[in-house]
Order: sequence, then structure tokens, then C-alpha cells
Amino acid sequence: MAREPVAGDRSPPVSTPATIDFDRFARFYDWDTEAETDDLDFYRNLVARTGGPVLEIGCGTGRVLLPLARAGARLTGVDVSPQMLARARAKLAAAGLAERVKLVEADATTMALDERYRLAYVALNTFMHFTTHEAQTAVLRRIHGHLVPGGLLVLDLFNPHPDLLEDADGRLVHDFTRPGPAEGALSTRFHSQRVDPARQILEITFFYDEQGPDGLLRRTTAPFELYYFTRREVELLLEACGFSVENVYGNYDLDGYWAGSSKLIVVARRR
Repeated sequence: MAREPVAGDRSPPVSTPATIDFDRFARFYDWDTEAETDDLDFYRNLVARTGGPVLEIGCGTGRVLLPLARAGARLTGVDVSPQMLARARAKLAAAGLAERVKLVEADATTMALDERYRLAYVALNTFMHFTTHEAQTAVLRRIHGHLVPGGLLVLDLFNPHPDLLEDADGRLVHDFTRPGPAEGALSTRFHSQRVDPARQILEITFFYDEQGPDGLLRRTTAPFELYYFTRREVELLLEACGFSVENVYGNYDLDGYWAGSSKLIVVARRR
């Protein structure tokens, strides 16, 4: 949820995914992201390169976990939302993959798992939900402690191109209208976002309007904040937390990063 800027010499609040009601997203998430498949081959190739086991932070309903498990990987998925994890668990069971994936309800800033991993990843802007330096550092140090020496970490981030930030002016945008998520429903997603350059924060609200067979309209609102990183900033943050940056890419095809890239994808190795 949106926070007021901190004034004077007061310490900034800790902001982690635990402060966001991700359970609100759970019933919409698969419906929302069904077209988000561009990154799957990228992660499959990383798993083939590193072997297992693999750790996903912010695994949600298993959008990436399931394809990697089908490809033979052994994974642990961590998330703060019990509703998200319940949906992931049901999908894994239905696919016969439950034995390949361990699901853990935990805050990534404090997680303590009983395994070490060769690869960890934070997909699709999820690391941006950690909106303070304190929380970002805590997550990276926890991940560092759960990787084997030389293990890889991947952060998939939004590239803060000025043109994209300029559009974050509070306007209400229609994203799509299509059947679902409930059977017989027709739903529309809108979003509104504002940028706070002083804090490097995008304040975003999703609006889900569901029309059921009875014609009644139900609206669910889901507000949250994202912290956007510059390339050099995230590189310095990783280096301070015990990682060496190996590559920075501008998309899932591994093209080099530049100002107009669609993504800011950082691959780092645990020192």
C-alpha cells in the first residue's frame, strides 16, 4: 500500500511483500498472467546450465515453477501469500509434480531453509516489491546464505525508461476484457499508476471488474508499490551483499542492456 514520504531524520519504514495483501491477487493471478511465457525458456536454459536444486523467491501460483518442474528440475518456491501457495500446490498435484517442488510460506527477508541451491531467481519484477534499502539488503543476504559458493542469482526487473515513467500520471488504463477467472464470468482489468521520483517508487492499483451470469458487477482493488532500480544501483547493491555481477541483459533473448531495453535482467554469482 502507498506510504507517505518520510520527513526529517526519521528512519524509513521496512517495506516487504508481507505489507501487501497478495491474497487479493490469488484468484486473478493465473488469469492475469496467462500470456506471460516469454521468460520460461530463459529459466529452463539457466536450470540446464546450473543443475539443481533451484530456489524461486515470490513463486506465486507457480507460473514458473511448474514448467521448470516439468523439465526435470527440483525446486523450492517461497511466497508470503497462503492463497497463492494453495493454488500452486493444487496445480502441482494435478500435474503430478508435487514431489519435485517444495513450497514454503515465508518472508524472504527472514527465510531460513534447510537446503542450499545452485540457482535462485526472482522473476517478473517481484524483487521490486521490496521498497526499502533495508528490505532489499535483507533479501539478498538471505539468498546469498542459501546459495552454494558460485551459485547464480537472477533478478528480472523493470527498466525505468523516462518515457515509461512519464506515463505514470494517475490515468486509468483499460488493460483487457476476457472470460474468467470464475466460470461464466466476464472480467476487465484496469490499472492506474503514479511515479514518485524522489523515492523511486511506482504506486500502482489494479482494478478487477467481474460481471457474473446474473449481470451483477463486483470490483476488487489491489494497490501496491514497486521500487525501480537503475542498472548501476542494483549492481552496487548486489556487490555489497556478496555477489559478483556476471551479465546484464535487456531482454530474455540475452541481448545487451541499453537505455531503451524492455527489461533489466541481472545475473550475479555468489562470491
